[in-house]
Amino acid sequence: MKILHIIRNPNDTTPFEIAKAQCSKHEVAVLLLHDAVYAKPDLSAFASSDDAKARGVTGHEMVDYDRIVAMLFEYDKVVSW
Repeated sequence: MKILHIIRNPNDTTPFEIAKAQCSKHEVAVLLLHDAVYAKPDLSAFASSDDAKARGVTGHEMVDYDRIVAMLFEYDKVVSW
């Protein structure tokens, strides 16, 4: 199953822990929005290019809004944190 975790709070470790645990049995992606672009998760993550640019953050694979919308339809399950 393909699971997309959309994370907005960099201080909440639960979404990152759950996403990492699911990686062993599922195809998991993490999308960082808003202040979550500051996070440095133990797994690869996508970041909103607008949010990262506004905060001066680099280091994640950047995605624009069109790509984010496409991702919502590509995954079987979308979890927003």
